[in-house]
Amino acid sequence: MRRVLAPDGSVIGDLPDLDDKQLIELYGLMVRSRDFDQRALAAQRQGRIGTYPMLEGQEAAQVGSAYALGAEDFVYPGYREHGVMLTRGMPLDVMLTYWRGLPSEDWDVHRFGMMSIAVPIASQVTHAVGHAYAARLRGEPVVTATYFGDGATSANDFHAGLNFAGVWKTPTVFVCENNLYAISMPFANQTAADTIADKARAYGIPGIRVDGMDVLATYDVTREAVDRARRGDGPTLIEAMCYRYGGHGTADDPHLYRDREEEQEWRARDPLPRFRAFLEGRELWDEDRETALVAASGDAFEAALRAVEAIPEPPRASIVRHVYSRIPDILVRELNQLEIGSGEAPTSFGPGELWPTGPDPDVAGPTERWNMAEAINATLHEAMERDDSTIVLGEDVAVAGGVFRITEGLLDRYGAGRVIDTPLNEAGIVGSAIGMAIAGSRPIAEIQFDGFVYAGFDQMMSHVGRIRFRTQGHATLPLVIRWPNGAGIGAHEMHCDSPEALFAHAPGHTVVVPSTAFDAKGLLAAAIESDDPVLFLEPKVLYRAGREDVPVEHYTIPLGTARVRREGHDLTLVTYGGMVPQALEAAERSGANGASVEVIDLRTIFPWDEAAVVASVERTGRLLVVQEPQRTAGIGAEIAAQIGEVCGYSLVAPVRRLGTADAPWPQFYIERHAILTADHITAAIEETLRS
Repeated sequence: MRRVLAPDGSVIGDLPDLDDKQLIELYGLMVRSRDFDQRALAAQRQGRIGTYPMLEGQEAAQVGSAYALGAEDFVYPGYREHGVMLTRGMPLDVMLTYWRGLPSEDWDVHRFGMMSIAVPIASQVTHAVGHAYAARLRGEPVVTATYFGDGATSANDFHAGLNFAGVWKTPTVFVCENNLYAISMPFANQTAADTIADKARAYGIPGIRVDGMDVLATYDVTREAVDRARRGDGPTLIEAMCYRYGGHGTADDPHLYRDREEEQEWRARDPLPRFRAFLEGRELWDEDRETALVAASGDAFEAALRAVEAIPEPPRASIVRHVYSRIPDILVRELNQLEIGSGEAPTSFGPGELWPTGPDPDVAGPTERWNMAEAINATLHEAMERDDSTIVLGEDVAVAGGVFRITEGLLDRYGAGRVIDTPLNEAGIVGSAIGMAIAGSRPIAEIQFDGFVYAGFDQMMSHVGRIRFRTQGHATLPLVIRWPNGAGIGAHEMHCDSPEALFAHAPGHTVVVPSTAFDAKGLLAAAIESDDPVLFLEPKVLYRAGREDVPVEHYTIPLGTARVRREGHDLTLVTYGGMVPQALEAAERSGANGASVEVIDLRTIFPWDEAAVVASVERTGRLLVVQEPQRTAGIGAEIAAQIGEVCGYSLVAPVRRLGTADAPWPQFYIERHAILTADHITAAIEETLRS
């Protein structure tokens, strides 16, 4: 273990190259960090801020490591890194606004070079890796650092992050603050390894163990890791051994799981008295300076907290701002319902604030006879050509061109730096793509099959749709996540799922499912150009189902706009994706029997085009919603419920929805027992018309 100072402050190792001013500054940051921590704890007990995680005992690990970073570097914290924030120059009122539970317009992640707090354990680790990769690709001398505790090393994202960083040799510094407990769980119950630093060897990167109660040692090993990363020699894992003197947070009682003798043993290693003794031995510090520093720190904290307490409560409309770059109509309606129910006047928004919709483009120029797979491939080539910040990543997307050959030819044309065959880890793919987007790139991540997307679910639910809102628009995710979706190809388990409803339910996602080659090209181009994250689900049964004339030139189709595939006046049939051809066939059959069925292809299932469906149902008086996946809690249920509310007086028959059985998707030999066909839809049309 690396040490510079003994617990009594005497020098036992090589001193780092720091002058007296820097040494005093280091100590000042440590004192301010502890003072902030103690006062924040008191403020929580007084009800002035919310639940708060304490850092006392970890000041040296945080301040020493953060002090070694450059102004151009970028930090991905967990939720306890108050000392890192102070070292990065973050004002106290900005820090306290978060713990007060208010949205902060002032936490500019790019100004401070530090991402907002990440609550899901270890999930920020892969973001740091992706950010470092994208910055290096652009030739920027950025090193990313990410902080986490010992408990986080049990999480999937920790292993994914280190593995991706080791393979890509990214300029990343991983700082594990090993405080020996993950809430109540002792270190020995987290891992059978002797040290966390040992884990680095498995990923081909160096692991260094340092006395995290020794600020000079922590600074020194981090400086070496930063220098190594900046030289292009890759990442480093630092295990800073420290101790959390308090509980995990203000809701935790540490005496339930550790004894006072252990605490007293670690108190003897307290990083502040240790470093103060070192400074006093060099005649750089005394009691008067200590008193003045603590007093100034306390005054600054109280002034900042009073300023935060004086911030007026933001209006209710703040809950829908910054979810997307523009506010969808559905969020406006939901907000207005909350306002009216609370006796408030409904908020109206200007045209520039609202989600833009419009008709499909009238595209002129040459066309090619393409199927959907070819149209998507052409769009990816076009995006890579138009914008060199575009990156394609995923399993087998480079050399093999993807299992469905959707990314074929990209590697040869744009190179391995921008077309990346990743390790087999969906959490790593999505997480690193998030970091790339925060760094300013436009990543397009491919998940190989629909049933594999669940491994990346945490990243999508916890971060993809939330980061714009979490950072109040300071960080955006111009990110597309693509995957082949749905059934009909006779594949094995996990290769024919349709999980779109899970992601439509999550706030902040745009979910697109095309059904034609023309739409696939225009919708994907719009998704890639969007400043919001888009999940682009490609019905695999339609990849090569037929060809149509597709414009070669660039065009976009507005996201959130449905398309009427067939006009009619007796019944509105709403569907999307792989069910569109089946619905059209069923509508044609019904038409031969005298029924006029209007078929609406949603294309974007969130935010979906309610206006188009309402207008149709008000004319036809009947609604049938068809979806390929399991029936319960699906997209069809949402549309049926909403149209039932809005169009109740226009309906002449009950709303009907059609989906498959609420059971796991059967494997290839008996898939036909579950999949919907034109026969099923025709029967549902007839039943709805008889109602």
